[in-house]
Amino acid sequence: MPRLLLPVLCLLSAPLLAAEPPKPRGGDLTLVAYDDGFSSFYSGRYKGAEDLKKSMLFYKDTQIAVLEWCVIAGSRTNYPSKVTELYGTGMTEFPRRGDKLAHEAVKSMADAGENTLAIVTAACHEAGISCYAALRMNGDYAANTWGGTFPKFANSTFWWQHPELRTLDAKGKEGSHQSYAFPEVREFKLNILREVVEQDIDGINLDFQRHPTFFGFEKPMSDAFKAKYGVEASTVTQDDPRWVPLRYEMMTLFIRDVRKLLDEAGKRKGRHLGLSARIDWQKYPTWGCDIKTWLKEGMLDYLVVGQYGLGGYDFDITPFVKMAQGSGCAVLFGEEATVKGHDTTAEEDRLIAEGKMKPIPHTLLTREHYAERAKKIRAAGAQGLQLFNDGRKEMMKGY
Repeated sequence: MPRLLLPVLCLLSAPLLAAEPPKPRGGDLTLVAYDDGFSSFYSGRYKGAEDLKKSMLFYKDTQIAVLEWCVIAGSRTNYPSKVTELYGTGMTEFPRRGDKLAHEAVKSMADAGENTLAIVTAACHEAGISCYAALRMNGDYAANTWGGTFPKFANSTFWWQHPELRTLDAKGKEGSHQSYAFPEVREFKLNILREVVEQDIDGINLDFQRHPTFFGFEKPMSDAFKAKYGVEASTVTQDDPRWVPLRYEMMTLFIRDVRKLLDEAGKRKGRHLGLSARIDWQKYPTWGCDIKTWLKEGMLDYLVVGQYGLGGYDFDITPFVKMAQGSGCAVLFGEEATVKGHDTTAEEDRLIAEGKMKPIPHTLLTREHYAERAKKIRAAGAQGLQLFNDGRKEMMKGY
């Protein structure tokens, strides 16, 4: 009997799925780059298909192994979708000059029958790197942002038509984000990803840092809280630790569905499609990110651990490396390149255009910072770096 028990225990402790993390390229650390799929359209750098292709080929002689290409701004896409709209659809007056440029560029490509994700993926493969489509998990903006102009640009019709699916605070005040406690919200996000996997991508990145929160006091959560603890949810705070297991349960439903979607698409394509997540090293439990379960079930291929906010932060990544041991999942330190500065507001853009204000200055991480970080994560046993908001080629090799 003992001879039979040992293999069974080994099977129970092993991940349910086999993770396939990206392999390092040009060095011993895996480097991942992120493109938000908007800023370079906004600046006028991406005007069409040739610009996109040229930009992806830029990575050919770097250490970048994966490009994460974000497919949405708010909950509207930069590719022609049947689920939602192109960002800027329906607008004639735009919040900022760059928003108009971005809309015109993606609309022109869509009108020509071009799909930005297909172009980016093909160019990445030509450059010898993988392409993960990135989803900002809750990128919608409050209805009154910049006088209501930017949410009209970025938030989907689905968001506008379903205020009942948004998060609520303890007093019933509506938030700007939709709640993953509602099956309809999870299905809306999944439908975008179903379109995404029709392209020749290598995986999906779920960006939880853009933006919390994901749950509040809406009815499914409040009912679950009372059923589990016998206490009215409205009598506790948002940060009560008893919320954590309930949020874990809800968000893991979504993660399992994404993993299933990828596995089904991978089976059709005859290859593994990866899944990654970007989280905050401290706040991830309150966001519903049950990392231990996701790793135990083998759902993640690589995990990006960073900090919500501007860059220049430091923390010990060792606990996540230990958490991932035996799962096959790679752990990457997530660098936010911008340490000072902010996105230009609609009012600031107007003043800049009138010559009454200088463009907003930005301070970025230095090469020395990246080199020091690489040294630390090697010592901690992590496998690489994710470079977020950094398009400088000199930062993408030599680690």
